[in-house]
Amino acid sequence: MTAATANLELYLFDSGTMRLAGRQVPIPFFFIRHPEGNVMVDGGNPLEVARDARAYWGPVADEWDVRMSEQQHCAAQLRRLGIEPDSVRYVVQTHLHIDHTGALGHFPDATVLVHVRELDAARSGEPPVSPAYRPKDYANPEISWKLVNGEHDLYGDGRVRLLETPGHSAGHMSVLLSLDGAGPVLLTADAADNRAQWESKAPLRALFSPDQAAQSLARLRGVASDTQALIVFGHDSENWAEHRHAPAHYS
Repeated sequence: MTAATANLELYLFDSGTMRLAGRQVPIPFFFIRHPEGNVMVDGGNPLEVARDARAYWGPVADEWDVRMSEQQHCAAQLRRLGIEPDSVRYVVQTHLHIDHTGALGHFPDATVLVHVRELDAARSGEPPVSPAYRPKDYANPEISWKLVNGEHDLYGDGRVRLLETPGHSAGHMSVLLSLDGAGPVLLTADAADNRAQWESKAPLRALFSPDQAAQSLARLRGVASDTQALIVFGHDSENWAEHRHAPAHYS
């Protein structure tokens, strides 16, 4: 099998849990083997959370009941699968809230893709969205940023597509994968935390714009309907339990 036709492999991980709507839910991140270079999608919680969640998250760590061990950090979990940090070509940030930035600074050869509006919002420090961001996450001068503005086909082959889904945050993106065996897979990230939100039985966590969040959800429903994609929600313990977790994978 040539590089051009090699299968993608999608691995699902969690970096611990937190409490949302009274339930402990996973904090996911994803790893993709692509013939042109490995890809991380988000990184879950930063390593500092395992060492002192309250120092990193602030007082809300108690309210959100954040639970994580050092062994659950994204770099540690990849190493247990024999995946070294320098093998990662891209880190795709669906957004830059504090439970998604665990990969930053841990993959030295990677380019970090983020929507331009998201990085602007994260750096502005303006309320009411500022508590969701930690400026030190983006202050590392060694991070190589690539700013996205619009839809983005990561390798130009239609297999890893970044979709604009703002609302939860200013520059939120979801990811649509095209796998050879498993077919399309839609990673909603926090554009839809769970199935209840997807089915309009619970409100969206629209920290930036309720109107944009509703439009993004409608857009993702259309994508899912058109592609018949397997859906992985942002923070849903029941949905998460239905899927394969690393070291198992989808291809």
